Amino acid sequence: MNDFVVSINSSKWNVKLLSNNELLFNEKKYNYELIPVCNNSYFLKLNSEVFELTSEKINSDEFKVLLKGNYFDVTVRTALQEKAFKLLENSAVTKHHHMDIKAPMPGLILKIRKKVGEKVEQGESVIILEAMKMENDLKASASGIIENILVSEGSAVEKGVILFSIG
Repeated sequence: MNDFVVSINSSKWNVKLLSNNELLFNEKKYNYELIPVCNNSYFLKLNSEVFELTSEKINSDEFKVLLKGNYFDVTVRTALQEKAFKLLENSAVTKHHHMDIKAPMPGLILKIRKKVGEKVEQGESVIILEAMKMENDLKASASGIIENILVSEGSAVEKGVILFSIG
């Protein structure tokens, strides 16, 4: 399992680990070293360049990464996990079942971008949730109509609380 698909802010790249210090990033070879500094901070050395980054794990395959003063939503999946995700994604889009979207972590609702009855496309931003001083863009996991929004701007939510429904 050395082949990965890395999504950064909705753009996808193929990454293959060749050894403990070599990788292919979209068919370009790099020497790399990831050096832990403390907690979630690292130095990443790619060839001769060194980058400082901070990473926060959101769930099993999603991270919020701070690099060069910018935050990035990063998803890392094995090639097999990515294929399974695409299959599930395609079946969700074609079936248009009712979906409840839950808070991935406790936080504060900063902005609600959609209204009940509005059409939403898969991957489109619906709610901005602030957690641990970081803004998390919660996106529609399937295309459909916003059936319900169960929170309001400024409200605090716990992990697992249903935020909105898509049908």
